[in-house]
Amino acid sequence: MLHKIIRVMIADDSSIARDIVAEGIQAHRGERYIEIEQASNGRAALEILQAKRIDVAFVDIHMPGLNGPEVVSAMRDTQSNDCLTVAMSSSLDDKAESVLKRFGAYHFLQKPFSPAEISEIIATYRIMTRSYAILVVDDSGTMRKLTRKVLESSRFEFEVSEADSADAALKALSRGKFELVLTDFHMPGVDGLELAGSIRDLSSKVGIYMMSTNDTTYLERSAAFVGISGFLKKPFNAADIDMLMHDYLEIDKPKFGKVRDVFSFIERERKAS
Repeated sequence: MLHKIIRVMIADDSSIARDIVAEGIQAHRGERYIEIEQASNGRAALEILQAKRIDVAFVDIHMPGLNGPEVVSAMRDTQSNDCLTVAMSSSLDDKAESVLKRFGAYHFLQKPFSPAEISEIIATYRIMTRSYAILVVDDSGTMRKLTRKVLESSRFEFEVSEADSADAALKALSRGKFELVLTDFHMPGVDGLELAGSIRDLSSKVGIYMMSTNDTTYLERSAAFVGISGFLKKPFNAADIDMLMHDYLEIDKPKFGKVRDVFSFIERERKAS
């Protein structure tokens, strides 16, 4: 069954590199309709980005006309401003990396690469753009509203439901099929840890992430024992949600993604051993 079209742009002055990228994309044609646009220089790439909405862009860093970082920086003023951008080159210097990060590039592929690596990126995009049912639990209506806005800004797609207490959350979980729960720790009555324990009695598969404004170090061992998947320290942003989802789905973290430990005590013990 075919679903939403995926529009991909391949921008590279090497026809061999473009062919390798295209070959990797072809692996998904049986499951998704994919439209491919190709450009042999930066100026042509920018014209494509301006003319239509591109979902995934593979951009060579070193191209005639406009180079890769220049194309990515100009992308924000096109209708493709939020596309998933993968930079490609045999090397990545600090200046190019800084520009690519600043303007929202997602990943870096070092040349030479294989069609299988390209296929994996398209597979990741497909994972990111399916809908995930998530329950946001917080006694503050303002915080629930802010969390919803952050989720809507993530690269991942969410179907968001809300609960204002642990009791309401458990009722919602008994009625609906949620894949993730984002719960505040400090709530009147039953706190986030107790709620997590009750959720684990219902399901071992739900991803449970706890939100807190305070240092969570003293909670982490108890949280890991209960079965919490990780923490989000308030305030958090869309990049933190993206990191959380890569962790939850066990997919490779992107080169330009945010790095953040979900349990800092595990990382400390790993370094000490």
